[in-house]
Amino acid sequence: MTITVSAIPDAFVGRIDGADLSRPVSDDDFEIIRAAFHTHAVLVITSQDTIDDAAQVAFSRRFGPLERSIRFDKSGGGQFPEISNLTNVDEDGSLYDLDDPRARYHAGNATWHTDSSFKPVPANASILSARIVPPEGGDTEFADARAAYDALSDERKVEIEDLVAEHSIIYSRSLMGGDAIFNDADRAALPPVRQTLVRTHPVTGRKAIYTGAHASHVIGWPVEKGRALIKELLEHTIQDRYVWRHHWTAGDLVMWDNRCVLHRGRPFAADRHARVMRRTTIAGDGPTVIEAAAQ
Repeated sequence: MTITVSAIPDAFVGRIDGADLSRPVSDDDFEIIRAAFHTHAVLVITSQDTIDDAAQVAFSRRFGPLERSIRFDKSGGGQFPEISNLTNVDEDGSLYDLDDPRARYHAGNATWHTDSSFKPVPANASILSARIVPPEGGDTEFADARAAYDALSDERKVEIEDLVAEHSIIYSRSLMGGDAIFNDADRAALPPVRQTLVRTHPVTGRKAIYTGAHASHVIGWPVEKGRALIKELLEHTIQDRYVWRHHWTAGDLVMWDNRCVLHRGRPFAADRHARVMRRTTIAGDGPTVIEAAAQ
């Protein structure tokens, strides 16, 4: 079957049909997918019902080295440490209790964020495979931070061009009351890091606002002033005109560019319905600011 790429109308999202990622992808087909990814920043690859963890890892590695999951995301058995198990289903098939630390941790995915911005070298991209989806709810929304940047006034662009923000997953989870799930070892392993407030994409050259829930404050500014700016930029980025919502079907595989797209998960009845998603994360190429390398 021939791979086809189409643009989803009125969105910054591409759709790929005809791919079978459960088997090795030819170099020609991979180049089609990679080009579409850089064009759209979010790709929906349909009908991947037969993909498993091994095939997802193999496909993801074509884009570069993969991150390893932090402990709250690890799949049972640990056969593929590159797989993040985003689920509410325990290994025995039962649903998580809503007070389970894993459920409380995953609740943070409902906030607007970019994956791994709390790491010294933030992620390039994420690939999420829908294995089991609830009958309603559980959608994922994406916001185009490139278009949001383009719409800023020239004065605002100049103001934020060289600003650096501190990012921390401990901070972001504390806003939701979830910081208590972290132990001392977690806190030591996940110290705050610094990221630029504006990122330039290394392939397309487009600039994007780089913020989200993990962004705490602006380095060198009074904390509250910096948080007010981050809030303003985030609210600007998540306006309806920059947001697209994906309604999941089992077998969908969605890939997005963390360097220029924010995302968040939407609620579903987690106490009644299963949702099983597997994520692989393509590691970044380097820190966004020189200072981040030393943290």
